[in-house]
Amino acid sequence: MTVLHVPDGTDFSLVCDGCGMVVDHLGANLHNWELAWSLLRRHGWIGERSAGGPHGCRRCSASGVLTFDR
Repeated sequence: MTVLHVPDGTDFSLVCDGCGMVVDHLGANLHNWELAWSLLRRHGWIGERSAGGPHGCRRCSASGVLTFDR
């Protein structure tokens, strides 16, 4: 799983399956996974629409480290 939730469920972070980069506090700022993923996709992230992933950052997708479906 590439989305990490805090125990109380109020926040979550996204982890790149390629390099391990973490984007923190998405839930606190964007409030839900669908909105967060929509924004991250516009910034070059690739992966599955579901929070379960896999997901990859712009750098890993551009370098060919990750090649799963966009």
